Amino acid sequence: MSVIYKEMNTEEVQQYIEFEIPNYAENVSANLGIPKETALKDADKQLHSLLTEENRKKDHFIGHVVCQDKKENVGIIWYNIQPERDRIFIFHIYIFETFRKRGYASAALTLLEEVSKQEGIGTIALNVFANNAGAQHVYSRLGYETVSMVKTKKL
Repeated sequence: MSVIYKEMNTEEVQQYIEFEIPNYAENVSANLGIPKETALKDADKQLHSLLTEENRKKDHFIGHVVCQDKKENVGIIWYNIQPERDRIFIFHIYIFETFRKRGYASAALTLLEEVSKQEGIGTIALNVFANNAGAQHVYSRLGYETVSMVKTKKL
């Protein structure tokens, strides 16, 4: 199975931001214990400041993950090329629920390895929430290693 990335237009980016703000805030709140309202405000500020048109033209890519065989949009990927750190940082990879467990995440990450090599970048990095066991399994299977952890204790 092979996938390609298809860059989002400005309208699609805005739709993504509106979708992702509550989704990201929910994960931050649930995993880090930050109050939901604070997490929503933070997510809104972060997404709007990171996904500006200027940043997208410069070093952020956000696009659809498209199955080449079926010509079907199966997910979303957003990453930032950081040559000064010799890395590509994945802000978000999201495979739509109906397409999960079919290898699309692995294919999208393998394609990103090719992009990384073309850009002369030696590392791909990302954060994953502790409660996302499925994603952690995919990353481990593809050779990603844990290099940092945040620990919390509910009081």
